[in-house]
Amino acid sequence: MRSISLWCLLLLALAPASVRGEETGHAHEHEHEQHEETEKITVTASPLPHGADELAIPVDRLDRGEVLRELGSTLGETLRERPGIATSSFAPGASRPVIRGQDAFRTEVTENGLTTQDVSRLSPDHGVPVNPITVERIEVVRGPAALRYGGGAVAGVVNAITNRVPSRRAGEFATGEVFGAVGYAADDRDVAFVLDGGHGPVAWHLDAMLRETDDYEIPGADPEEQPGTFTDTQAFSAGATAFHGEGRFGFAYSRFENEYGLPEADEDVRIDMDTNRYRFEGELGKPLPGVRLVRVQGVYSDYDHSELADGDVGQTFDNDQFDGRLELLHDPWLGFVGAVGLQGGHRDFEAGGEAAEFLAPTETRTVAVYLFEERPLAEWVDLELGLRVESTQVDGESRGGSGRERNFVPVSGAVGLRFEPFGERFGGWTFGLTGAVSQRAPSDVELFAAGPHEATGTFELGEADLDEETSYKGELRIAGGIGPVAVETATFVTRYDDYVFAELTGNTVDEDGAPVPVSDPEALDELFYRSRDALFYGFELQAEADVFEAFGGTFGLKGQFDVVRARFRSGGGDRDLPRITPIRWGGSLLYEMDRVRAELGFLRTEAQNDLAEFESRTDDFTLLNASLTFRVALLDERVPVDLTVVGRNLTNTRARNHISFNKDEVLLPGRNVRFGVRARF
Repeated sequence: MRSISLWCLLLLALAPASVRGEETGHAHEHEHEQHEETEKITVTASPLPHGADELAIPVDRLDRGEVLRELGSTLGETLRERPGIATSSFAPGASRPVIRGQDAFRTEVTENGLTTQDVSRLSPDHGVPVNPITVERIEVVRGPAALRYGGGAVAGVVNAITNRVPSRRAGEFATGEVFGAVGYAADDRDVAFVLDGGHGPVAWHLDAMLRETDDYEIPGADPEEQPGTFTDTQAFSAGATAFHGEGRFGFAYSRFENEYGLPEADEDVRIDMDTNRYRFEGELGKPLPGVRLVRVQGVYSDYDHSELADGDVGQTFDNDQFDGRLELLHDPWLGFVGAVGLQGGHRDFEAGGEAAEFLAPTETRTVAVYLFEERPLAEWVDLELGLRVESTQVDGESRGGSGRERNFVPVSGAVGLRFEPFGERFGGWTFGLTGAVSQRAPSDVELFAAGPHEATGTFELGEADLDEETSYKGELRIAGGIGPVAVETATFVTRYDDYVFAELTGNTVDEDGAPVPVSDPEALDELFYRSRDALFYGFELQAEADVFEAFGGTFGLKGQFDVVRARFRSGGGDRDLPRITPIRWGGSLLYEMDRVRAELGFLRTEAQNDLAEFESRTDDFTLLNASLTFRVALLDERVPVDLTVVGRNLTNTRARNHISFNKDEVLLPGRNVRFGVRARF
């Protein structure tokens, strides 16, 4: 098998490894100051260094320990239980995050602030080439700072943080981490290592991972497994950075391979994906008067995947893409500190085989300038401003096969206010209020799709004359404490003009677009990309409290709730949008002491009865989950080892994900218990 060589690499690396300490602090003596600093600073939320709660819209984040407890096969699966975040869950190997009911074209996924450069936005069966098993942390960015990422981030940005291009000098020659896990429901096997180190002015990084799963088990079904849900993923990365004075320059290479199944009733369908990714980063401190820092980042990816049915290649996708950013952080000017940036990208996409009928080759070019500024207005009020002007050109073929070029100039702006009127008194309440106007250029699929899309069982037709999509967004965040209870709420509303969506017509056609009866086994649902005005609104709540102390530790409670509604505002017909996340709520009981952390909780997903035309109802369900982590220290406290047991869906409940395209055919996994070992030394 192709994975044998990487298994050998892992075994060789583990033998002499010295593994890194976690950013939240070490249980051993060589604790690094830069790790403590990393915990305090959110690198991606803003061009400026900030704590996670120092922006008008705080950054939601999962640190390393949380990532491994919530670990799924994708970023979407790992984040799926966070308030306001769901996952598309088409297949275990392909599951993008969905923020507040807003899909791939409005939720950006990045690695260290630059796009993942894949084709996952084209179809829900396409995966993102980032596995959470090797990331340092995951951040979800919203608010004015999200304008750095363009109109495709109107709902938010999910950013996977790694140290593949080292951003800090090494304190020791080698530190790192080894992680391994096995699971029950799909016979999961996970192995990963991360090594960081350096000498003198040079720091280096290595990481690698393997994940193999079989088809997962499902409750009360015959067969007892969900066909087409296996995964076989491996990845490797190496990088280095040279530091000089207040500057640095580094480079990293990453290879990602992912072979995974697609749930199909009558044939063995799988995707074989691989991507090579080349990244560089540089910084120069105080190069000119008035300029605090110049930062440059760039990444190029060569991505391709093949879709196989019963062993035969039927479709291919090739995506060559470059994205780069130049950013200048300036000294205070009229009381404002901030950054000015230039971002550019070029994407060549080409589909082959049957996929060539769905979308002809396209080319997309993007150039944007943006700024992010902030200043205090009073001792207890901070102001944030963001502005972005972009030029996007999309070249492709319209339905008739003739070449077509579309040019767009999206303009976006945002303002945020952060209030802390009581300081640390009365529970330290903070209030964040933001407003934004964002524009997004239609994608190549929305403009030029013109054929069968086998994964979703649709025949899709784009609209080459679509205009920019414009959104008007407001959000109020409130966070603080009431005695022992910490509370955070978010209330949001987003109004869209010319919201672009995929509308089912109710007709069924064959692969050539000719009408056929719905009983035809080859029938496809006809789908057009349209634009209508739409309205999204919702509410999110998180709360936790330490209740009492006993047995040398602390018992606590956590609770959460989120709801989003989405309705059309014009155009007649049904008023609900399709595939919107149902109401969810849950709670858990926690126990924590020095070396033990235990949690038992549930998450209930209510039935979705607010349906679009031709959409079916999804029943409610409740998942019972639990986790136990026990930390032991080896070699005189120098090697902390975390032993973890995680249980998911312990009551073996039958559940379907309403926002998945194939939810009527695919059940979510049944009862699963996973055992993990994590060692840092």
